[in-house]
Amino acid sequence: MRSFQPYLAALVLCSLLIIGCGVDGELPTPPWISNNDDVGADDDDTPPPCEPMPTEMTISLGDRPALLQGPPGWCANWPIDVIFLLHGYGATGEAQDFLFRLSDRIESDNFLLILPDGTVDDSGRRFWNGPPGCCDFFDSGVDDVGYLSSLIEEVEKLATIADGKVYFTGHSNGGFMSYRMACERPDVVRSIASLAGSGYPNADDCSSTEPVSVLQIHGLLDSTIPYQGAPGYPGAVEVVERWAQRAGCDINTAENGTPLDLVNSLSGDETQVRNYNQNCAGGFGASLWTINWGPHVPIVNESFAEELIRWLRAH
Repeated sequence: MRSFQPYLAALVLCSLLIIGCGVDGELPTPPWISNNDDVGADDDDTPPPCEPMPTEMTISLGDRPALLQGPPGWCANWPIDVIFLLHGYGATGEAQDFLFRLSDRIESDNFLLILPDGTVDDSGRRFWNGPPGCCDFFDSGVDDVGYLSSLIEEVEKLATIADGKVYFTGHSNGGFMSYRMACERPDVVRSIASLAGSGYPNADDCSSTEPVSVLQIHGLLDSTIPYQGAPGYPGAVEVVERWAQRAGCDINTAENGTPLDLVNSLSGDETQVRNYNQNCAGGFGASLWTINWGPHVPIVNESFAEELIRWLRAH
């Protein structure tokens, strides 16, 4: 695991080939809008006055600041989704966004994007202290769960988080950390999406038994975090099925979904979809997107963020 290539340089190179775009998405229903079809003429569906907020600000003004980005005119007192994007080993939050391009979709999809940074290890690379497989290589023991939890608390003071829970997504080390947040903070994490990350070596290492919806995206030719897993972490299929079972899903009735085209350099709809949605607890589910011929850092196209956000919001 210490043989990582210079991660940040790879992401910057990737960014030159990625195009962001806006998509339609299902937005949360404001609490002042009634779902009752028999709403009378006297009912007032007028939203409360907006408390406007800036489109960009720095939160956590201590030694670990994080960037918050929102759509123009977003309102502190109107419900809005919140997505945390966690970088890979050696990168930064903003560099990671070069690959995922979530910031390009903030206005069209109406969400807040949080870009935090891990701490710097003894080799000079930024990292997250996720599950044992990645990537606290120098045993710092830094409390990243506590740090990210504090950021969620800060966001709660600035915004009205839709349904009180946030989403986490990340690449590699950021995917590992997303799994740790799902294990330790299922009370505030609604669902996660991991690209080339993984979880704990054993299912019972996870500190909670509460369900969280999980999307695992993984390239079959990933030589850094192998698709089949390694001694320190489970393979892509195993980690997804663990979380499907945690949510009560029947893993024997998983279904293939419509293949996706997420990587322009690979021909056709290269990403195979496997959904675990049968008999799950209400609203929960799990999916595995397998990128045929996909490497550790796939050059994703404009559909990647669209499909990722759609999946997170659907679970």
